[in-house]
Amino acid sequence: MREYGVRRYGDLFYQHCLAESAADAASWFAHSQAGVADKDFQALVKDVTRPVNELTGPGANPEVIHVRRGPLAKTAISATSLNRTSPLHEAPQAAASEHA
Repeated sequence: MREYGVRRYGDLFYQHCLAESAADAASWFAHSQAGVADKDFQALVKDVTRPVNELTGPGANPEVIHVRRGPLAKTAISATSLNRTSPLHEAPQAAASEHA
């Protein structure tokens, strides 16, 4: 199990969970958010153990996962919410310490 942050385009925060894969995290997200399970959408899934980069395609972080409406994927059943969020853009350390 790995920690992932998941959001939809336009969301300002990632919702965090433990899941086996980015696809499982996206499926978990679709079923944990009100009104999303019955929609097709693209989830942005961030592996929190890797740095965020500007790549697209294989190796990108966050990775774009296409989520189709329907029941929770069998492999995503074991995904667990961490009951926390993180902002889309982390504040630089210097700016964060100035406001503390």
